[in-house]
Amino acid sequence: MNYDRYFTRGQNVFLINISEERDASVFDSFTGRVVLCSDDQLLLRTAYRLYSGEVSGLKPGMQFKLTTEAMGMGVQIRAELVELISPEELKLRPLGELAVYQRRQSPRVDLSLPLLLVPQKSSLAAFQREWKRVVQDLQKPAPPRLKLTSTAVNLSAGGFGVTLATEPTHLALVVIDLQDEKRPICAVAELIWRKPDNEQQLTACGHRFVDILKEDQERIAALVEKIAGGRTSGAKQRELIDRMEP
Repeated sequence: MNYDRYFTRGQNVFLINISEERDASVFDSFTGRVVLCSDDQLLLRTAYRLYSGEVSGLKPGMQFKLTTEAMGMGVQIRAELVELISPEELKLRPLGELAVYQRRQSPRVDLSLPLLLVPQKSSLAAFQREWKRVVQDLQKPAPPRLKLTSTAVNLSAGGFGVTLATEPTHLALVVIDLQDEKRPICAVAELIWRKPDNEQQLTACGHRFVDILKEDQERIAALVEKIAGGRTSGAKQRELIDRMEP
């Protein structure tokens, strides 16, 4: 099959972990850019390190759902991880036929919520390790009191947009209090667009959740639905790409 017709060089591809051994309660994903595509392999490069000195959670044999946009359509395919070539480069093998779907953008709302954003130049594996620790701490009977600041945020189940006075990094840890009388949510997010305002020395940024509990996605969806009205898309739709254009 001509996979390279849909996965062209330089194209962004969103990878969602669908391996049988995965934690099904977690939405686990990341983005790569096509370096090479043929009928039997797909070479992707990430904008950030997937791992560093730590042991990577990515193992050959893991399966992913790969989604992208081609010819104005949403395209997805299953693929198996063959090799981690470097901390930023991986090789996959396409499995089966391509599927075409109608792309949907998650409903979004503008609001102000207590938020903590921690940008760092760390690998995805390091962020995932810290995310698991924070999630466990937040679920304790006496969780730590984090210093959250009321922040204007554009929020959806797929990610969020904020304006920063500091330079954004490719990855960040975010904690948001949804003010729904439950614990704050925590997620790892990747930067997918930035728009500098040189006059005010600010940067508008769009982030996509790459590691988040699915129950927290549901809580965000419920909040968005409550504010915006109407029915939000289901979990399966939210696993597709949220374009989050500025």
